[in-house]
Amino acid sequence: MTAGNRLKAARPSRHSWIRAARAARRAPVTDSDRRPALALSHRAAGGVAFATSLAVFLAVFGVFPKRPWSMLDLRVYLWGGRNVRLGHNPYLHTFLPHSLHFTYTPMAAGIFALLTFLSVPTVKLLSVAAGIASLVVTLWLTTGALGRGRSPARIGAVLAAAALALWLEPVRLTLSLGQVNLVLMVIVVADLCLPDSRWWKGAGVGLAAGFKLTPLIFIPYLLLTRRFRAAAVAAGTFAVTVLVPFAAMPRASRLYWLDGLFLNPKRLGNVHYVGNQSLYGALLRLLGSAAAARPYQLLADVLIGLGGLALAAWASRRGQEMAGVLICALTGLLVSPVSWSHHWVWIAPMLVALADFAARPSSLAAAVRWRRSCWLCAAAAAVVFSGLIWAVPSPAVQGYVMTGPQQLIGDLYVLAGLAGLGMIAALMVSARRSDQRLAVPAVARDGGEPLEPGLAAQP
Repeated sequence: MTAGNRLKAARPSRHSWIRAARAARRAPVTDSDRRPALALSHRAAGGVAFATSLAVFLAVFGVFPKRPWSMLDLRVYLWGGRNVRLGHNPYLHTFLPHSLHFTYTPMAAGIFALLTFLSVPTVKLLSVAAGIASLVVTLWLTTGALGRGRSPARIGAVLAAAALALWLEPVRLTLSLGQVNLVLMVIVVADLCLPDSRWWKGAGVGLAAGFKLTPLIFIPYLLLTRRFRAAAVAAGTFAVTVLVPFAAMPRASRLYWLDGLFLNPKRLGNVHYVGNQSLYGALLRLLGSAAAARPYQLLADVLIGLGGLALAAWASRRGQEMAGVLICALTGLLVSPVSWSHHWVWIAPMLVALADFAARPSSLAAAVRWRRSCWLCAAAAAVVFSGLIWAVPSPAVQGYVMTGPQQLIGDLYVLAGLAGLGMIAALMVSARRSDQRLAVPAVARDGGEPLEPGLAAQP
């Protein structure tokens, strides 16, 4: 056979290609064939949803440049940083004409002092970009901690969730005011999602607490879950954020820490205001004065604080680490003296966790009821956190004179938080009475492989 004949024999004929194509069309399509295409379509759908939502969001941002997108809090931060840069004490002056004070830590003042070297429009742009990126990364970390592997479907789900989360009132208000809540949230979540074997685990919690005190609640959470090294790293990092500014700005640090300025909630503004969605704020609106509310506040903070931390530790010991983190965050929001509505950005990963739990397949009747309950709770929470608290009439927004229905509406975030803790407590009692396993994946706390769906780690 000549070389040309051998080449013709090796080369497939045109008719063989046609026959192969026809056979491929007639062959049944299996689930394994559909799965990659379906995952890619989910990613594309999520990307389109997020891009559309973000475009509309930024368009609203441009149409309303003054109100509600005032970036007022960011302007106060930069004003405080400018005082530090000029050698002034940021806690001794008032931001006019709004009569606002710089209320963050000396470390935060130093960071904002560095930002004053940039133009204000640049800092505003960076604030919005950092907030949106932090939201997406937090949701990505949340789904990973819930046992979802890296896949196009996960990317699509995260982008779709972020598209909806942009319009939750806490997220919306954080971005419009130029707040730092989303950035601090992603720092804490990224830190707590680290394997326990990493020696630097806890540094993110300490750093976030050095900027804003509310993340300190994660230190007792780490202690209760027996991660003593991480708790020590968090406490040590926080101590560094307190001590280092004493060298750069000793007077401001002394006033803030040693003279007890950080304990004065009146510097934060009107704590009766409907925007203060904490137990203390709800009690002030109900009872009318700090003197009348204080005994109940102490009792409520102790009961809810200890109970919430116990529930968080219980979830962590059963292998539900992300649930433990979110329960701890919810507890911190409730017991903090002041939790402005934009502090409740934690509702975004909470809704993702509820949706993830609800989407877990199971044939157990109890698990099916659990999934339905999760879907209902997620839908109800999305409605509540769309901003219903601002439906109260303007005279009642300041929180001094409110009717019963107005108080119910004005305390919706607090009531939703308490209801969430109550449901988790009921679940805990039910789990102790019966050994049924819910269809929720238990993820190893040390960063190992997730357990089988439907199994939970034992306490």
